[in-house]
Amino acid sequence: WQAATGWWPLTMAPFTATTVAAWPLAVLDTLERRGVDGNLALREAGLERAWLAANPGGRVSVAAMGRLWAAAERLSGDPAIGLYVGLAAQPMHLRILGLLVQTAPSLDHVIDFAVRFQALVSNSVTVSRVHRPGAEGLAIRPLDGTPVHPCALDAFIAAHVHHLVRVAPAGAVTEVALRRPEPVDPRPWQARLCRQVVFGADADVVWHDRAGLHTPLPLGDDDLSRQHQQLAEQALAELDRSPPLVQTLRGLLRVRPGGPPTLGELATAVNLSERSLRRRLAEAGSGYRRLIEEHSAERAAALLRGSHRSVAEVADQLGFSDASNFSKAFKRWYGVSPDRFRQG
Repeated sequence: WQAATGWWPLTMAPFTATTVAAWPLAVLDTLERRGVDGNLALREAGLERAWLAANPGGRVSVAAMGRLWAAAERLSGDPAIGLYVGLAAQPMHLRILGLLVQTAPSLDHVIDFAVRFQALVSNSVTVSRVHRPGAEGLAIRPLDGTPVHPCALDAFIAAHVHHLVRVAPAGAVTEVALRRPEPVDPRPWQARLCRQVVFGADADVVWHDRAGLHTPLPLGDDDLSRQHQQLAEQALAELDRSPPLVQTLRGLLRVRPGGPPTLGELATAVNLSERSLRRRLAEAGSGYRRLIEEHSAERAAALLRGSHRSVAEVADQLGFSDASNFSKAFKRWYGVSPDRFRQG
């Protein structure tokens, strides 16, 4: 049943770790530049290209990302594929965190922003500072019970290192420690991260030269950095405002193929009875119908923006009886007709 529906019941409390939707777009771009059919990887992950393209700031479950990374590694035949995704990633693949590190006044600020705002990229890991003589480390640790694919960690670390290669003095990164076992050929990691790469470490850590922490970076801009910090704080507060159960259900809806699930299917997915789920949603100020309608509104906007389907085709895909009923619902959601929305 799980394989047929794409649903995977949670074994922990009702919480699903998520990643910003721009990140799978970076994976697709890297695969397709290599001549790999990205649609095959998307199907294995249970993700929709149109939704990702229209909602790069949205969230997808880390479980779906794990499936995407596994497919990317297998289809490319390259265990180092995460490195190349990280090297090719643009600032906007990291959304507001990408803008923050671009305008950070110093390396110390870059590390600080990564620690404070990592959840905006993915809340599947914790990021912290660690110290040793002469070096300051950025440590990345997956949450207990949340499997994070090694390629995902490679990609994040490669993006961080690549940015510092562009803007920081040479030698800013002195060592990279990785929990992954040493690969048959370690040279891609040594060439693209740091000549000093330690495999089989206790934690994934990027070590920086402490002497250069406060050296001004050439692209640093105090005013822009402060503006981006305000945006990041707002985004983080918005992420925190949604109760974990609601975040979980939204993430599951986004990766579920086919039509809307029943209340019973949602309850099974989060290991609750229907009665308990109904009560928990009411306590969170939501409900089954509201969740489904919010998801339908989100998908409608994504399909109208990210495809050439007619309004009637979008209505049919979302389960409306006809285009007229869909148009009425869409105007209730967004205040404009589907055609006007698409033109805008």
